[in-house]
Amino acid sequence: MLEFFSSFALAFHLMCMNIASAGPLVCVWLDWRSGGNEVAHRAAKFLAWKSLVLLIVGVLFGLIVAVFLWNDAYHDLMHAFMYKIKWGAWELLFSIVLMSLYAALVSRGAAPRLASKLGRASIAVLSGTNLLYHFPVLFIVISEVAGGYLDAPEKVDAAVFRSLMTESSVLARSVHFWVASFAVTGVSLIGYGKWLLRDEEQKETGSRLAIWGARIALVPTLLQILVGVWVLSVLPPLMQHRLMGSDLWAASAFGLSIIGALWLIHQLSAVAFGDTRPRTLKLAIHLMYAVVILMTYTSRLALARPLDAVPVATLETPDEC
Repeated sequence: MLEFFSSFALAFHLMCMNIASAGPLVCVWLDWRSGGNEVAHRAAKFLAWKSLVLLIVGVLFGLIVAVFLWNDAYHDLMHAFMYKIKWGAWELLFSIVLMSLYAALVSRGAAPRLASKLGRASIAVLSGTNLLYHFPVLFIVISEVAGGYLDAPEKVDAAVFRSLMTESSVLARSVHFWVASFAVTGVSLIGYGKWLLRDEEQKETGSRLAIWGARIALVPTLLQILVGVWVLSVLPPLMQHRLMGSDLWAASAFGLSIIGALWLIHQLSAVAFGDTRPRTLKLAIHLMYAVVILMTYTSRLALARPLDAVPVATLETPDEC
């Protein structure tokens, strides 16, 4: 039961960080076309503030997840990664400042000049790519070290971390997060469109936003099929065996997540081609929640290993060679 609740908290944390990371990049597209399009400007403003708020909420839920996982072995592991964690905290603060500035600028209205558009776009791109580059890789590396799939060094500096982040499983899972971020962000626009549909006067606006969101989400959701095959092919053998049936719960959650993803593709396709009935939108949103939770639960079970059983091995450094 604790595994399920920690997975639920982790899934919510991941969805918050998905939108916080990809949201600013989608805002650039929306803001760019907002000069003569009130709907696009409204969507950009909504998504900019939502990205900022969910970045902060995501950090708080990340701390809650840490409480679920914390023990003496994790304390030692965090100490080993302290160099990267300190830098990560500064990078996080940097993104919060950038998104605050961008959201304030977007709230002032459409940019009147090309230079203003380029300046605002640069701020949003820097915020989003900063999060996408630093945080998925860091926490994927930590999770694989915690599971015993990567050697756990006594101290991780920049050179050691670069060697860890180039592992095939780390790269594949990082790309999986990046692609998922755009899918979840698209579904968040569907949710905004569904909320606007409650007002008779805003039905047209709500329908357009829902269709835009579905189209943004559909392409990365389709790409996740290819990315998922890549991830599965490069996972350590023990994780592969668990997903293929040696662990009944992991295999069941994995199978259900695949069924959910295929169903989600069907629903997103319907919305993308103009089916904006509230029931269709609601099902697409709930399916996205379900798939993320199931995938997170699957990952937690596949990675599971008593952390205090992980041997601590010192990686070679250039000075020792």
